[in-house]
Amino acid sequence: MVWLIVGLQTMLMLGMTVLYPTFQEPDEIAHIDYVLAHRHGEWFDAIGERQYQSGVIAANQTVPGIQFRKHIAHVAGKVPVPRSLRKSFDALGTAPAAPGTAFPNQMTQHPPLYYGLAAGFSYLLPNFDNQRFDIQTFWLRLLSVLLLAPVPLLIYGAARRATRNHSVAVVAAILPLSIPTYLRTGGSVTNDSLITVLTIALAALLVRVAWGDLGRRTAILVGVVWGAALLTKGFALVLPPAIVLAYLLGAGGTFKERIRVAWPGVVLSGVIGCVIGAWWWIRNLVIYGKVQPDGFATLSDAQRQLGFGKDRAGAGEIDFFNSFFRTLGQRMWGGLGLIDTPSLPHAFLYTMSAVLVALLVVSVVLGAPGLRTRLHVSGWTAGRALSLILPTLLTLGAMYVGARGRYLRGHQLIGINSRYVVPTLLGLMICAAVVLDVAAGRLRRWLPPTILLASMAFIGWSVYCVLNIEMSSTDPNHTQRLDDAVHFVVGWAPFPGKVSAAIVLLAGAFAVATLVALVVGAARRDPDDLVPLSEPEPSERLPIGSEAS
Repeated sequence: MVWLIVGLQTMLMLGMTVLYPTFQEPDEIAHIDYVLAHRHGEWFDAIGERQYQSGVIAANQTVPGIQFRKHIAHVAGKVPVPRSLRKSFDALGTAPAAPGTAFPNQMTQHPPLYYGLAAGFSYLLPNFDNQRFDIQTFWLRLLSVLLLAPVPLLIYGAARRATRNHSVAVVAAILPLSIPTYLRTGGSVTNDSLITVLTIALAALLVRVAWGDLGRRTAILVGVVWGAALLTKGFALVLPPAIVLAYLLGAGGTFKERIRVAWPGVVLSGVIGCVIGAWWWIRNLVIYGKVQPDGFATLSDAQRQLGFGKDRAGAGEIDFFNSFFRTLGQRMWGGLGLIDTPSLPHAFLYTMSAVLVALLVVSVVLGAPGLRTRLHVSGWTAGRALSLILPTLLTLGAMYVGARGRYLRGHQLIGINSRYVVPTLLGLMICAAVVLDVAAGRLRRWLPPTILLASMAFIGWSVYCVLNIEMSSTDPNHTQRLDDAVHFVVGWAPFPGKVSAAIVLLAGAFAVATLVALVVGAARRDPDDLVPLSEPEPSERLPIGSEAS
């Protein structure tokens, strides 16, 4: 079953590579340019030194409706450039863009792992340099699809280990398919794809740890994965508390006993992670005097206001708090187009985000000793629920602190994006799936197909909004607008219409096949045979330093 979910996710993400023309993902132009920089051997540009490749700027100017443009709705009024006339990035120009034509590439603030990996991947593709820029972009987007392909497996495996319940694990693996931002991440050129799979892999390992696996091999894997995440994006810097909490929970006993048993694993994983990835952040501290420099640090105030909006009157803490969480709530399931445009009704998006928060709170409450016994969820504790949610809380804290200072000084609210939360989905999805399973009671066998059907309906609605608002023309006839949108999408797609149609049809086929399989599985299960959440079997791996480790 989980393999069908993997196939469905893959096809949905491939569908996103067709739906959105090149550069349509926020910052995709910057990521593409920096991958090309790494192809050309430019690995360590200082902040403000990387000027965009002129060919990237030239390609960017041919595609309508991209980031930072004022008119991004109804872009179908511009006829797509014929495929025969599209050139490669290098053919359009390899020299740095002329000063004043674009901001410096801010991706110099990020570590090099994703860009080196993407550049290496491009060398595996024959004649990559000479292919059209939209084909080159498709191949780089395909890397993101491949990187995120294991995510349903990781979520399913972690949920199954935490709950010993197949139905809960399937629901947890399906839930991310309801988040457009997650699917778009897989269909875009972005380092968010790599940090997502690494953070989810780390979270899956921490589930093993929190549920009792304190062995040396797991500690080594935790260190290696965390180290790779450190070389991908700065949000990995906030994860050590989650690692420590997982080890304390997995150790058991009194607090002193937990520390005694947990510290070898914490130290081993921490040392390995620091050896692999901490050097980049130490380098930043030495060169820039701060761990995470601002990629736009060299811009003047006038340039910043031109790019991000004019300054306004300063605001207080309460105003920032409200603005932060209102914006985040809108964007969690609202990342359909370019940040906020197009968007579904905001009230609906706020409701979905509020429901998620409520599910997370209830998941912690379910871990109370009295409720655990009454509801037969012996394997679920408040501490373990909190350990699953902690990576998200740490990430939100980093976002909050990062945006607060600028906002209080009167700058526009930036740096609040749902794609920053996507890497922490594993714990959120498991907690939500546990609560939904308990709430469903004897109907829990129908929960997986219901969640899948709701997710696909929501994604279908989202795609409709993108076509109707962003990709359509301004024709007053609704049917004609949608027809223009489809022709626009097919015209800008990297491959001919038949290939694009095949991708869409395969995505639909996987959705139907997965739904049928879930319905058949639910119909065959006897409600009396559905085992509530229970305590996982004790880990066979003893703590580091024990006789059998």
